[in-house]
Amino acid sequence: MDTVQLAVVDSASPSIAIAVPGIQGPAGLAAVALTVSGLSYTFSSVNNNRLALFTASSGITAVVPSGLADGFNCLIVQTTASGQVTISGASGVTVRRALSSTKTAYQYAVASIIKIGTEEYLLSGEVTA
Repeated sequence: MDTVQLAVVDSASPSIAIAVPGIQGPAGLAAVALTVSGLSYTFSSVNNNRLALFTASSGITAVVPSGLADGFNCLIVQTTASGQVTISGASGVTVRRALSSTKTAYQYAVASIIKIGTEEYLLSGEVTA
């Protein structure tokens, strides 16, 4: 059996959120890429295979741009009660989702953006319409 290491760090100093050696993608996030406090954000290559904490106290719009690398994935966390994160695609980008869900559902909701094709992404997790 392989040994699995899991690290969870105090949110006051989130230099490492989750680390699972040998696993890539949302289950093997290496570090918090950033804390987003503004009301708009555009994902970039620095978010790949990382965790993004959204901390605004009101709704946030996060845009998936064109040109992100194959295999791009990012885990999103809504850290406040009223700061839902709405995910949209830039021109030419398609964001697939279930039941027209476009935003995080509640405080501490976790969602993921995963590139599944050419300028095509999947939004999944704790999301709502």
